[in-house]
Amino acid sequence: MIPSTVHIFERLVRDMPPLVPANVKQDARQALEQVKNNVHLGIDELEDTMITFGMKLWPYREAFLEFFRVYEGEMGEKFLSQKMTREMKKKYQEFKEGGGSFADLFVGSGPIYMFAPHERAQLCKALVEVQHEIWQFAAQSVVTRDRKKYEQRIGEFKEIFGDIAQRLEDLRGMAEKESEHPELASEMREHVRGFEHGLCLLGPKLDYAAVCNTVDHFDSRHEQRKLHRVV
Repeated sequence: MIPSTVHIFERLVRDMPPLVPANVKQDARQALEQVKNNVHLGIDELEDTMITFGMKLWPYREAFLEFFRVYEGEMGEKFLSQKMTREMKKKYQEFKEGGGSFADLFVGSGPIYMFAPHERAQLCKALVEVQHEIWQFAAQSVVTRDRKKYEQRIGEFKEIFGDIAQRLEDLRGMAEKESEHPELASEMREHVRGFEHGLCLLGPKLDYAAVCNTVDHFDSRHEQRKLHRVV
């Protein structure tokens, strides 16, 4: 069992957004404890467990993150400013005048060189605190003034995920039918696993369009092979 993967599972469980059903929360926490206590658990079994809960949490995480990003854009700079010294505020203003932005601080882009190493360390600490505070604010907002909109987005993401799940199942089915082309079947299964990783923080964020395009791509290749066999 890989500790770093367990740590990712901990994040997934710790950061469950509001309105996740109580039984899902309880099951996820119990699964995490079981994982921690099972020293013989293999990486594939661990990932399967994470994917199971990633699927259940995905609509809630996606809906919540939309609200979180809005609040981050609206309030992030203000929260950060409150944690800055006068000198750091001056340096940050120069950073923005040089083409930098609040978003650049998170990825280290823009004229980030304007900050000395110790200033970057201070910024990093402050940004972590800012994100935590905005997360807490958003968590409160989506169960009060934004609850109706939040519930609506959860429902919409559930519909989207239903389509995603069906497309991934279709891709698995296509792989099973490619017994004569094991390399193609393996490629399909790798794509499915990659998308599943995106559901539970193990890989890049799941892209709905990418799932659709991948299924269409392999379906087209499958049809081309059928035509070649006919010819």
